[in-house]
Amino acid sequence: MFLWVVRAELHAYFSWLRNNRLFAFMMLVWPYLFAFFMIGLGVLLGSLSVYAERMGVSNPLFYIIVASGVLVSSLNIMDTIVWSLVDYKWLGILPYIIVSPPGFRRVSVYGLTIPSIISGFISLTSILPAVLFLEGWLGCFKLFIILLIVYIGMLPLIGLGVFLASITLMLKEESFVSFLSPFMLLVSGVYYPLSVLPWFLRVIARIFPVTYVVEAVKLVSILGYPDISRLLQIVGLLFILMIVYNLLFFPAVKRAEYFVKKKGVAV
Repeated sequence: MFLWVVRAELHAYFSWLRNNRLFAFMMLVWPYLFAFFMIGLGVLLGSLSVYAERMGVSNPLFYIIVASGVLVSSLNIMDTIVWSLVDYKWLGILPYIIVSPPGFRRVSVYGLTIPSIISGFISLTSILPAVLFLEGWLGCFKLFIILLIVYIGMLPLIGLGVFLASITLMLKEESFVSFLSPFMLLVSGVYYPLSVLPWFLRVIARIFPVTYVVEAVKLVSILGYPDISRLLQIVGLLFILMIVYNLLFFPAVKRAEYFVKKKGVAV
């Protein structure tokens, strides 16, 4: 059953990419667009050396490019999970998924995890040429570490995404999902230190896994090798978030499935 669901979702995902080649191309380009915009803005309005000092990194160009890759891959993961379930609702196929043999819970977890992994991998590895140019093979090693941390951070991110998607299925209005990505960009501290945010936003930032992944990017962007002990602490915090979000996820999905079966799907 697990393999059937994964294979069906993979077929649907790659078919969608073939039919939307411009979007597939933009998945490769978005990290560079984010990075070039921030670098250009920084050069026009300030100094890269001052930016590196305030962010605590040794190579600001390497950090901005890698952080942009992490940001885009995280947004792709979240959008793939949340919007896929919303699309099922809009297309009118959600009732069929619920009554299918795999069921809503298996499809929402198993089926959406693999496409999320692929979309995140494509966005993050697209910056490999720039990383190789800026820091050579050491930069590739750092990118490999970041990729592992992104996948670890994806575990709680998937739980958070399915939890939010389950909430949207019980609401008549899904517009709040559109504000999720900009808000996550605001509080994750990708392009600025969290210290510039108000205290309540700094508190909220700690519930998003992307915040810890960005902190890991800052650690590996210093000169030489990163602080392994701090990286292990970040990994531990991500596993704690995974447990918390999974505890929220199962009741939310069960409740959403019950709600849809009882009330029907409003489209």
